[in-house]
Amino acid sequence: EKATGTMRIFPVFLLALGGAAAFTSPALLSRHQLRRPAVYHGAVSAQKSLVRATGRAGLRSDSLCMKAAPEPAKVIKAGSSEEQEVLGMLTNTGFWSCPPSTATMYLDNQEVFKLLQGKVTITAVTVTGRELGEEIEFDEGDCGIVPPGSYRWKMLKPTTKQTNCREGLQLTTKGWREEPPLKAMMGKGTLSIIGRSSEDDFEYLKKLITDKGLIPETAFENAIQYKLDKDIYLSNLSFAITDRGMLVKDRVTEEVLGVLDGEGFKDYNPDLDYEETERSKRWTKDGNFNVDKLTGK
Repeated sequence: EKATGTMRIFPVFLLALGGAAAFTSPALLSRHQLRRPAVYHGAVSAQKSLVRATGRAGLRSDSLCMKAAPEPAKVIKAGSSEEQEVLGMLTNTGFWSCPPSTATMYLDNQEVFKLLQGKVTITAVTVTGRELGEEIEFDEGDCGIVPPGSYRWKMLKPTTKQTNCREGLQLTTKGWREEPPLKAMMGKGTLSIIGRSSEDDFEYLKKLITDKGLIPETAFENAIQYKLDKDIYLSNLSFAITDRGMLVKDRVTEEVLGVLDGEGFKDYNPDLDYEETERSKRWTKDGNFNVDKLTGK
């Protein structure tokens, strides 16, 4: 009876590990076959199958590790010979818009897109976020081809693209919003045609602070993460926390427009040292003030 229980466990165990389970159902075995020798030989066979399966998996793993870095994204300029071919691939595809931000996308299939408005850079990265090549820059009017894999997108300006990407849920979680049909038919994006400059956004921010009250320095991180960086009327601005207050910068040129501290806005003094905090540097790089629990960085 103990042997029968063992035989019942083996097939399930082997199937769970992906091994080649070459066992006959216990219900079809004779009493003689259920004796210990049968169980023993079955265990030996299972062990050999598992070793073979592990070996094959190891070879596959090694081959993946040795695989060359993914190809960089490809820029196709307007008026080039390849543009019409790309535009043909975008027939009946959707329009998506995104404010300035950074996001890493992983796609199983290549993405083909046309940048209708905005400016982006795309860099191949590992699953842990390590950059594998140079940034490829796309300007308004450019088409692009992004091979399958992990790529970091930096939207330097409010951006709208027409894309064949079908990963609507992933796009949405990364900050993109699909345009309504009427806007899509017009080829225009609601998030990218505001026509505002960083100076416009800075004036809006100063009025917002005046109306809502000063932000305590201890609340700078929460204000940036949950309000300032998500406000579409501040999409041309970026923020950095230093020992002298919060720097408000043009997101594209990185020109400092002003400094916000516990008393209000002050002019930026280039003769002073503004030491950015480590948590702020992490926010600038990864969009998160906290240490990544997986990488410890």
